[in-house]
Amino acid sequence: PLGVVAIISPWNFPLAIATGMVSSALVAGNTVVFKPAEQSPYVAYKMCELFWNNGLPAGVLNYLTGDGAVVGGRMVEHPQTRFISFTGSKEVGVSIYEKGAKVHPGQKWLKRMILEMGGKDAIIVDETANLDEAAKGIVVSAFGFQGQKCSACSRAIVVESVYEEVTKRVLELTSELIMGAPDTSWKVNMGPVIDQQAVNKITSYINIGSGEGKLLIGGKLHETTDNGY
Repeated sequence: PLGVVAIISPWNFPLAIATGMVSSALVAGNTVVFKPAEQSPYVAYKMCELFWNNGLPAGVLNYLTGDGAVVGGRMVEHPQTRFISFTGSKEVGVSIYEKGAKVHPGQKWLKRMILEMGGKDAIIVDETANLDEAAKGIVVSAFGFQGQKCSACSRAIVVESVYEEVTKRVLELTSELIMGAPDTSWKVNMGPVIDQQAVNKITSYINIGSGEGKLLIGGKLHETTDNGY
């Protein structure tokens, strides 16, 4: 055991990732100060209740909410925090890495850190691939969970000899996606994103991509009467 572990979890998988981060620290004999993302505090709280109601001693798992920069920043810089586990954006992860590397007054050790940050994931397709399966893989990876995961495909690297065919099949599958509120129909493939900030960010990336390349499909907000973003 190391001691006090600071855990900062993301909103996109508010139960699965948080459970893995918290349980692994507890199993290793540490105490935990746990701050979930501001967008998904309730799911994380219900997870904590499962630990508290099933024999975990008081004070071993501590739940905090609040602004990431303020609450998370204090957790990272506190001299008694021994280990930091974070899943989230590169921008925040780099900031945590920088702040956590400093030795603060009263601190006896160098902090250890695990920082899982966003990527720019690619699927590579060459002439030996099953093109139907490749196209399905690209579409499922790119648009599953509305693309709100660090492993989402954001680039397809395709050899020239099959580029046109792969592009055609990807566009066909993408055009068949059904958008809407998931609770209205089991046929819905893409629901809303997390909040307006996500909408703005996605829109900005579409604009960048349209300027640097060629927009082949989509590019506009989905008009709906349902709640959500």
